[in-house]
Amino acid sequence: MGSPRQDVTKALSNNTHEKWWKDPGMRRLNFMIVCVITAQMTCGYDEAVVGNFQAMKPWLRDMSYPDASHIGLITTIIFVGGFIGSFPASPVADLYGRKAAMYIGSIFTLVGTIIQTSAFGYAQFMVGRCLLGVGISFTCVAGPSMVAELAHPRQRGTVLGFFNTFWYVGAIVAAWGSFGSGHLTTSSWSWRIPSLIQGVAPIFLMIMLPFMPESPRFLLAKGREQEARKVLAEFHANGSMDDELVLHEIEEINLALAIENQYREVGWSVLWNTDANRKKMGIAISSFILCLWCGQGVISYYFSPLLTSLNIKSTNQQTGINGGMQIWNFLISILGACLADKIGRRSLWLLSLFSMLGSNIGITVTSALFAKTPNNATAYTAVVFLFLYNAGFNVACNPLAYSYPTEILPYSMRTKGLSVMVAIGQALLIVSQYANPVAIENIGWKYWIFFMGMLVLFIAMVWFTYPETKGLTLEELAGLFEEGGVGSAVVGIEKMEGLEVDGDVEKGGMHVVGVAEKEKKIEKL
Repeated sequence: MGSPRQDVTKALSNNTHEKWWKDPGMRRLNFMIVCVITAQMTCGYDEAVVGNFQAMKPWLRDMSYPDASHIGLITTIIFVGGFIGSFPASPVADLYGRKAAMYIGSIFTLVGTIIQTSAFGYAQFMVGRCLLGVGISFTCVAGPSMVAELAHPRQRGTVLGFFNTFWYVGAIVAAWGSFGSGHLTTSSWSWRIPSLIQGVAPIFLMIMLPFMPESPRFLLAKGREQEARKVLAEFHANGSMDDELVLHEIEEINLALAIENQYREVGWSVLWNTDANRKKMGIAISSFILCLWCGQGVISYYFSPLLTSLNIKSTNQQTGINGGMQIWNFLISILGACLADKIGRRSLWLLSLFSMLGSNIGITVTSALFAKTPNNATAYTAVVFLFLYNAGFNVACNPLAYSYPTEILPYSMRTKGLSVMVAIGQALLIVSQYANPVAIENIGWKYWIFFMGMLVLFIAMVWFTYPETKGLTLEELAGLFEEGGVGSAVVGIEKMEGLEVDGDVEKGGMHVVGVAEKEKKIEKL
């Protein structure tokens, strides 16, 4: 299960330069993908900026000095909005296109930003944040799907991994933007300026979306083959309509869709109607739970008290160090995204989990020693382990959080599965938002032992159940957990839907040849 399979697309002739930055088509494609990825900046920006608001006296004054309960609601209401928005995001993306879902998500995000920025009270601020959550869910469902379905086959793992790395771009902008505006100690603009900046990403995305291509898989699913072929030719082959790779992609996608289109009425039950699909959903959901419950989320609660114990107490000092932490996280997540196609996803998961386990043991020991006998040496050591914990997390859990489930789920399940995954993630974030402070207050450093056990469990889960996706196209991955295994879209989909297909498939007047047969042809080249 773990060994990566050779990418058959590399044996096909392709009218592109080996180095993407020297290829005009791939440069344009990657720029479009970066535009899509900017949507994730909003998510990172929001989670970082709200914590900074709480240190600003004008914000506390304008919100009528909220108590701990109200601040908890302000923090979690965006997750409530995210839960609400996750379910309509899938039908919109499947019926009207990935671009339409991204557009709607950007509109919700922009409207939420405007309401939040103009808020003169607690209730209005809450409404704005709830709408922000709805918008973020739309982009988290449609964005990874759009990136995966547009990306050039030889770059898919890397560029898809970059989707979530932009979370830290938003967090970095929020940290340093708040650092600057925080000097307006008496003006409401100390928090309104950072809130207003949150609208830059959705405005940019809304301006760029009309110039972006639609997902070729969505176009083919809607019978718009000429448009899909034009998109693939323009961005994967510099306009060569008869490029061997482009023809292979169209044939392979149609092969998958020819079977799936006969079962449109299956709807949401496609997520659980076979053992293979249940396994795919289990991996998608478990990988998201892994990222949320690996212990990294607790670091923010520990970091500030440790800095205070080292006599680093001023807001400027702590904000500056936190800003440095975000830059560190971003650089490590970039490294992880680049490693995804080099060492494979399984190896990256395991590297991340073993690194976090080692850091967890270090934090547990140093935190216990510090609780018993506080001293600077122990505190400094704990801070180092917190940085290492973040490094272990970000090398895989950041880039693979959305990219791995997106690869695992075939077209018929992709947006639906991501919707369920995002909804469960939002629900877990609501729970952890309240559970983490309570646990830390009551059991302190012993809380790390819980996450130590979770990391051991996750290592076993990845080792025994997570397949390697490196070197496989999205359509080849449809055969995961099927009797025929990966490498044949027909095998994967016919088993998925309970349909037996003997030989070739005829669909819409187009002759579709099996992937296995194509691979035999490729071997002869």
